Amino acid sequence: MFAQIGKYLRFVRGIGLTALVLCAGGAAAWMANQHPVSGSAPAVAAAPEAEKIQLIGTDRMVVPESIAKNLSLKTALVQRSERSVPLPLFQGTLALDSNSLQRVHSRFPGEIIELGPTRPSSSRGMLWRYFARCPAPTLQFGDAVEAGQLLAVVWSKDLGEKKSELIDTLSKYKLDARVAERLRDLYAEHGTAEKSVLDAERTVDQDRINIKRIEETLTTFRLSNADIAKVRAEADDPDSPRASAADWARVEIRATQAGVILEKNVGVGDIVDTTTDLYRIGNLKSLAVWAHVYEDDLPLVAELPKPLAWTVSLPSRPSVMYQGTLEQIGSVIDPNQHTALVCGRVENPGGELKIGQLVTVSLLRPARGGELTVPTDALVEDGVESIVLVQPDPAKNEYERRRVTVLRRTRDAIYLRDESGLRRGERVVTAGSLLLYEAMKAIAPAVVPAP
Repeated sequence: MFAQIGKYLRFVRGIGLTALVLCAGGAAAWMANQHPVSGSAPAVAAAPEAEKIQLIGTDRMVVPESIAKNLSLKTALVQRSERSVPLPLFQGTLALDSNSLQRVHSRFPGEIIELGPTRPSSSRGMLWRYFARCPAPTLQFGDAVEAGQLLAVVWSKDLGEKKSELIDTLSKYKLDARVAERLRDLYAEHGTAEKSVLDAERTVDQDRINIKRIEETLTTFRLSNADIAKVRAEADDPDSPRASAADWARVEIRATQAGVILEKNVGVGDIVDTTTDLYRIGNLKSLAVWAHVYEDDLPLVAELPKPLAWTVSLPSRPSVMYQGTLEQIGSVIDPNQHTALVCGRVENPGGELKIGQLVTVSLLRPARGGELTVPTDALVEDGVESIVLVQPDPAKNEYERRRVTVLRRTRDAIYLRDESGLRRGERVVTAGSLLLYEAMKAIAPAVVPAP
């Protein structure tokens, strides 16, 4: 055991001596460098003078080529605003245009005895024509209808009673007119009093008034002149069998516009009145758009003339665009989202757009005269003024700072007033503009804003 301890101590002593020799050698070499041998001249290299930015006046500077490369300066042209500018995208929802919604009602209360068939051109109508023994399919939710198409048939006793009242009044008129004529003949022969003749003529006049009133009521019920003429023909020949008995109380309900059935609330045998919505039919060729515009973007939209063309797209198919118009801006700001509701419409000729879908709306602001545009990176702001750095001569690394007036900002461009001292075609610094401005600010006084 003592032998192993002695061996370990000898090993440690050897390492210590080696380290001491190395340290001594390094110190000697360092001293030799600090105190060269007498007679030898030290080699001292003169450092080249560093290039500096030179100031010309108060607003122009010359940048050496090496510094320009280190700053990676890049420039872009000042352009005149001659193109429409896209505004920020808005999110919205498609809705049914309330002006194109038809609520189908019956003009008379009664019982539904028949529902309108589907058009033969529809798939269900074609199947019915193929299997002729099956009953014709009736209109259902989602079916397309044309203007004037039969929707339902109501059997109304009110209509039958009004027609019967017209016949009774016509018959009474014929009889009263005959009595009045005979009384006039008797009065001419002094066979009756004048008062009897006058009373008879008054009764005839009252019959005419009643006939006109009933016919106007039937016209209000949208009976055609041909239907009223049929009733008059039956009054002229009361002994003939009634040819229109099957249609005497029949009320046909037809669509007033083309569209799609959005709601069906009726079936055969239902008793309905004049307030019941039998169908709801919407014209889906054009849909309403309800978009939400943030309060910060609202001035950009409010200043544009209405109606304004906009483009609508679906998040599921962003490459497909649908054209429409913005028509109105709401007067209320949502206190939670700080958005305003803007309303318009979008054309949907093929029916691809569906009510309730989420859409993205894009607007273009028309180009205006008297405006210049520069890239966003060209503008430098310090909280007091807005500055751009102009390169008057593209062949020289000379740059001039100019104060500008900002009209509008977008993600990619800044719109400046044309009187800002810039001209179309001049070059402004984009990449490195902030570094160059700080360097100029460090060696020159700040630009004093004009009063």
